[in-house]
Amino acid sequence: MNSIRRYHHRLFLVLCLPLAIACKQNPETFAIHSPIYPSGSDAVSFTLRKIDGNVSEVKLFEFVATVNSAGDLSATTPETEIQTWNSPTFPLTFTKSAGYGSNKLVTYRFQVKGNSKTYNHTITFATRPYPVTNMPAPVYVVGNQDNVLNVVFIPDTSMNSRMNLFYTSVGSQIDSTFHQEDWVRRFRGSYNFFINPVTAIARDFDSGLSHVLPSNSANLSFAQGKVILHFHDIRDQAGSGYFSAEYYVRGTMLHESGHSLYRLADEYDANSASHWEEADFPNNWDNKSDAEAAAPGYNKTTADVQKMGSQDWYRICNNSCPMRSSGTPLNNYDQPCKTRILYTLLQTATD
Repeated sequence: MNSIRRYHHRLFLVLCLPLAIACKQNPETFAIHSPIYPSGSDAVSFTLRKIDGNVSEVKLFEFVATVNSAGDLSATTPETEIQTWNSPTFPLTFTKSAGYGSNKLVTYRFQVKGNSKTYNHTITFATRPYPVTNMPAPVYVVGNQDNVLNVVFIPDTSMNSRMNLFYTSVGSQIDSTFHQEDWVRRFRGSYNFFINPVTAIARDFDSGLSHVLPSNSANLSFAQGKVILHFHDIRDQAGSGYFSAEYYVRGTMLHESGHSLYRLADEYDANSASHWEEADFPNNWDNKSDAEAAAPGYNKTTADVQKMGSQDWYRICNNSCPMRSSGTPLNNYDQPCKTRILYTLLQTATD
């Protein structure tokens, strides 16, 4: 490990370990709303789940604004408290039975108190249809686009007659993939999610063809991850910031987003695998001795170093890591990938 990698490893220990210690002392929760992209007349449910810790009180607030075709806001209302829970039992759910109306941006905030600490989940979503022409609709936005990772869900043309399924699947992917993988959900304040109004075409990797990008692709350049959700069964692929996934899969979503969001390389053995070694915190190594030298820094041993296929590429992650597996099941990232993810999030937050 060269001097730069040693520096970054020390940075990881300084930043991550105190954070992990602090988190054990305080409550951890995560929030979601449903439908993820409601029509103006849909009732909307807000749910808060607990990961760990003791919670003494939760309050739910809302703030509503009208948005026009230029993206300007007007007719804003003051933030209003709409629900309080004392000594709550989780999960907590509150349903707004009356719809918010069309052309709205809704911001809701769960204020969570426990162990003499107070923190907030603040999330913004648009009602459907979003009036800003050819721009993706915010459906789960938690931070400044420049300081977090941004993911845009794009309907494949196979979803044209199944748009309700598409919208439901986006909510499920956020809640059951990004909010369920053990490491990613710890940084739930580091991901924004959007829905694109224009379709694309996902191509099978084995066809040798690239994805057909949406006509508004120039408006999606802010997003590190652009996923084409499709209905048909194909071999998914990633490239140029776009990747594809069946609407229901979890493992493939983590695998392909691993390429696009964090520049994680493949860990499987097939000749079609894409292997490379990142300068900072790689999950692939181009020789065995470097992988063996890196292993202790990831709480691994030299016995954990495995050759991938017939090429001279090596991994340390276990067999169930999403960068080796894919498909429907959701598995947790192993330590080399977790470290690369943390590094990427820190770089994005401080750029």
